[in-house]
Amino acid sequence: MAFVKPEVLKMLVDCFDTLSEGLKKEVKTSLRARARDMPAELVFRGLSYVLLLCAARGDIDVVSRGFYTSSCREFLDTIRGLDKEEAGYALYGAILLLGLREQGVISEKRFSDVVKSSIDDPVLDSIAYGLMDWIKRLAESYLER
Repeated sequence: MAFVKPEVLKMLVDCFDTLSEGLKKEVKTSLRARARDMPAELVFRGLSYVLLLCAARGDIDVVSRGFYTSSCREFLDTIRGLDKEEAGYALYGAILLLGLREQGVISEKRFSDVVKSSIDDPVLDSIAYGLMDWIKRLAESYLER
């Protein structure tokens, strides 16, 4: 499993602390479910597939917020109008992109560019898996069932 920078882990802890206070219960449940099932999708299909799944079942504009947001608090406003499942997928994708950006492994600014550059990239998949494992544990700790 790839090393995750301490500052990225701190950011993720702050993120889940914020989300645990600001999300509705049903969105928390959905995000927690995504955090638990997405690592398997990464292993079998790769990061590009995970990102596309989050955009397809969520909202590509919300997922893309991971490129430039400075705080997970900003995600709370972006999911208004989405149902609980759409919000869960979109938030997961946005958090993952934010983590990858803060880890310094993606520099692209467009969703399609990240998808293309992550196709068949085992190094990026490994780094993403490390982040996803932390996201999973944080979701299980901070978000209600």
